[in-house]
Amino acid sequence: MRMISAIGVFFWLVLLRSPWAAVESQVYHIAMEGMAPYYTPAWAKVQTGDAIQWDNRTATAHTATHDDCLNSEDCAFDSDVVSPGNSFVLSSLQPGMYSYYCRLHPIMRGVVTVTEATVKGG
Repeated sequence: MRMISAIGVFFWLVLLRSPWAAVESQVYHIAMEGMAPYYTPAWAKVQTGDAIQWDNRTATAHTATHDDCLNSEDCAFDSDVVSPGNSFVLSSLQPGMYSYYCRLHPIMRGVVTVTEATVKGG
């Protein structure tokens, strides 16, 4: 049994050193705020594979709704209502620029730009 565990650890270490396993994903946080710019940061830049989390830090409900959800079938994300103290997590987006707003407070606007993930040397 110890031999199998040792072999498993060896292969796990080899995978960590492989170039195709060296892309690090992370969670990018965007705060929903009660004052301008309302989404902080208002212009976020993430990489493919990164999760994006909107955290509602206000006393009222908000949404994070992709602009294309209004009048097309290309709706990339819509959080629905995010209650105070709660969050909405989007696992990942394809590369591109995504403008979004709060359906409950249309003055709240933000942009997420997604770029191809960079591979770190292995």
